[in-house]
Amino acid sequence: MDFTKIKKYPSQISTAFKRFPLAVTFSIFTTIAFIYFYENSHSPTHSELTYWLFIYPIAATMIALTISLVQESRKKFSVIPHIIAEAVWLAISIALVFYHFSTDNYTEHTYVLATWLLIYTTVFLSLFVAPFFKQKDENGFWIFLMKNAKAAVNAIAISVVLILAINWLLFGFFNLFDIKVSDKPYAYSAIIGLCTIFPILFFSGIPSIDDCLQETPELNKFQTSTNKFLFLPVLSLYIILLYAYIAKIIIQWEMPKGMVSYLVSASMLLMLLRVTLTLPERINPKPSFEKKLLKILPAACIPLVILMSVGIMRRISDYGISEDRYYIAAVNIFYYIIIAILLIDKIKCKSRYIAIVFCSMFLILTNGPLSAINVTHHVWMESVKTALAEEGYNKFPLNLEDSKEFIGQLKAKNTPQTEIILSRIKLLKVNNKDLAQYIDIDDDIGLYASNNKSERVSILKAYIREPKDNYLDIPQNVSKVSYFYKTFRQEDYEFRNDTLFFQLKPQKLDKTFKFFVTKEILEQKRVQYLETEGAKIGVEKLDVNIIKDDKKESYFNIHGFLFLE
Repeated sequence: MDFTKIKKYPSQISTAFKRFPLAVTFSIFTTIAFIYFYENSHSPTHSELTYWLFIYPIAATMIALTISLVQESRKKFSVIPHIIAEAVWLAISIALVFYHFSTDNYTEHTYVLATWLLIYTTVFLSLFVAPFFKQKDENGFWIFLMKNAKAAVNAIAISVVLILAINWLLFGFFNLFDIKVSDKPYAYSAIIGLCTIFPILFFSGIPSIDDCLQETPELNKFQTSTNKFLFLPVLSLYIILLYAYIAKIIIQWEMPKGMVSYLVSASMLLMLLRVTLTLPERINPKPSFEKKLLKILPAACIPLVILMSVGIMRRISDYGISEDRYYIAAVNIFYYIIIAILLIDKIKCKSRYIAIVFCSMFLILTNGPLSAINVTHHVWMESVKTALAEEGYNKFPLNLEDSKEFIGQLKAKNTPQTEIILSRIKLLKVNNKDLAQYIDIDDDIGLYASNNKSERVSILKAYIREPKDNYLDIPQNVSKVSYFYKTFRQEDYEFRNDTLFFQLKPQKLDKTFKFFVTKEILEQKRVQYLETEGAKIGVEKLDVNIIKDDKKESYFNIHGFLFLE
């Protein structure tokens, strides 16, 4: 066994501390943050801080690493870019956290999540693209990518083995000496291994920018075999399958199914991976079958992307625009751009432009007037206003009776178009305040009432949330208290005579507690405590949705505190 590489690790790790001091510091901070998150994830207090600590440090680590690599490539070292970039990310992260907690609107929470994903995706891609942004070819980028992939695999393997070894040592120690402990030591071991040991090991394996620029891209035997006997056969099968489906569509003259988008996306992903991983074949001046094949593959995917476009247009024509269809349509446009970049020989740094286009489109889709949320809600509101005009309503907002009448008129028509309008009103009623400017959005508007037995109808529906500044009094004779969160399924409760009965068996206790709450109390929107003999639940949030149709799944869940005598 060759221990040469293992012997180099101490010097490589010390070099990583010198090359990336701020990134190492943030990785240690990530460990502290995740331990704090683990300790407070079930606590109702400090939720903003806990959420921020979960989101902020990993991106901060990647930003620090990217800036260090860019400075290394330009041989200009300064702390100012680090300060500016980290200060901007700190401000953005805090703003998004406060924005997330300032609203209960599902749409705005989705916007925050999409923004997080945008930032993380951009930072991750920048880690590989930014250090070689001024290079005239992809040679350095490709070598850097391959070596970093190898460094990541090695770091993951060593970290996992180390975590397992430490946890097994802890398990043996606690059992040999009869020490009863919780899962915390094992969780801490995993957090330290993944948040500190793995990043530092990965940093130690990152090649220098100069070394990457001096080497010539070459495929080893494993990469060549993988490309020829794995990627190429699988990609060929995808393309053949979709070409056969195109032939079926032409022969039978039918529109494509929704599954097409997923198959085309898989084909495009495999094609992009093959073209990226086989850069040495692509830049080889000698003519070869592989080089011709790399030219044919992007062109062969053009009919597939057109097929995907036809399928998307059909779905939008049948059911209208939605956020999901907007995203899929944008992905379809991105595929056209990828193919164009790959087929244009004058574009040398193809990965750079693909990354730039991807992040730019991601930004447009998640923020600004052309975002999926804004466009979808604008189109939906316009369709609702058009339906109101067609039914003869021109004075807004409608009162409750007129709103019920309007909904009833749409239901009476029972056409695909009116069904689409009704479904949009249901979603806008929950997620968009603009709807209240036109119709009354009271819970009893009649959207969910129907004579259709198969339709989902709630016989008990309630959502109760106590204010954040509301404090629970600790009951007398309480011996134990714990944070409580549980989702009760149909087998866990019984609803009879307008009363909801459910039982609870806490862990590590042999006793089962039986609770009940009446429909009348739930309708009052105020349930601070649920009581039974020997136990009491202090309610923070209670969500009940009991469905009449047995084929539909009912549920209710409770957040709060469990007090035991």
